[in-house]
Amino acid sequence: MSSLSIEQSNVIYRSSKKQMQGICNLPRDIKFDILSRLLVKDLCKFRCVSKHWCNLISNPTFLDFYHERSRDNPQILMMNDSKNDDNEQQLIHLTSMDLDGKVGNELMKSIYGEYIDMLPSGHGLICLFYENHFYLYNPATQEFVSLVEGSLSPCNDHGAGFGYVMSTKEYKVVHMFTQSESSTGFNIGCEILTLANGDEASSRPWRVIDQCCPYVVTGCALLVNNVFYWTRADKHGNSSDYDLILALDLEEENFRTIHLPNPRSYDEENYMFLVELRGFLCLVDNFAIPPMMNIWMLKDANNITWVKEYSIRFDILDGFDDVYTIVTPLLYHNEEIVVDSDQDSLHYYNFEKESFRRGKRLNMQWDTNQTWERPLRKTRLSLYTESFFSLGSR
Repeated sequence: MSSLSIEQSNVIYRSSKKQMQGICNLPRDIKFDILSRLLVKDLCKFRCVSKHWCNLISNPTFLDFYHERSRDNPQILMMNDSKNDDNEQQLIHLTSMDLDGKVGNELMKSIYGEYIDMLPSGHGLICLFYENHFYLYNPATQEFVSLVEGSLSPCNDHGAGFGYVMSTKEYKVVHMFTQSESSTGFNIGCEILTLANGDEASSRPWRVIDQCCPYVVTGCALLVNNVFYWTRADKHGNSSDYDLILALDLEEENFRTIHLPNPRSYDEENYMFLVELRGFLCLVDNFAIPPMMNIWMLKDANNITWVKEYSIRFDILDGFDDVYTIVTPLLYHNEEIVVDSDQDSLHYYNFEKESFRRGKRLNMQWDTNQTWERPLRKTRLSLYTESFFSLGSR
């Protein structure tokens, strides 16, 4: 290294030290405000600078403030997978980035499973699962942990769910499994895994709740205000009852059913699913003809009061195809709804202008080997928020 570069390094060091000393002299609230605008990976580095910085960034008040602010700055997690040499393994590639497409962290892992489902929590952690195999990932800290295997089930089409309980600051994983099977139907058990910050996630046990699930459910659950919800529950031995939502209250640990809003207003062939927007459970009803989306919001969960909050036309969405496009609302953000329409970018619907705008182009992968008229997107994505939540692996 030349003397010039050494001198430059000394200048940079002295300048940085003065800046740090200057920040240290600021009031605590201002320091919190400044630091809360940084990414977790940068703050983890700053922890190592000095004892003062470590104590400041580890302060529970700052962590609460940081997590609250991070909810206003959602991040994207993209997942691509491919078959590993071992037929029972998938090689997954996880990439985190902000809404402008600036890449943060990347991780490649080989995990068990023929098809890996991704369960977002709406907060810091993402859950991946296949059958009774579950994995948790914190994109901000790069912790990736395999959970204890759930109960085996001869019927693999049962629902799992994942979410964050704000009142207790815990994550919950819920898993349905078949306890027994007969000619009259299934006896469905339900097990829950609870995880607090710093727990050794890889050894946390599952706990079977007392009440059996009254329905065979399909798909993944959504957690809203301490209640898990599933759509399209099937009665034992009967045909599908598409007018029902199954709910699991985590405080009471009991099941109940909720009827869908105004069942005569939609066709059974329409694609329906659940999302969370603005802290409410919402039913998304995508009409094939005409191309539009109605969003029903459960304003009162106790009295089952549904309100048709939004109606969005798809014919104004650039690149929309009524055969291939599935539009999924991801988030209500800055007076817009962020949607994923199976394209190479997210779209943002503005209610005042009644129009979509296209977000930054993202590095998606496409399946060019299938026989459809146009390639289908292989990349799956979800939103998360930056979090220091520890999985206890370090």
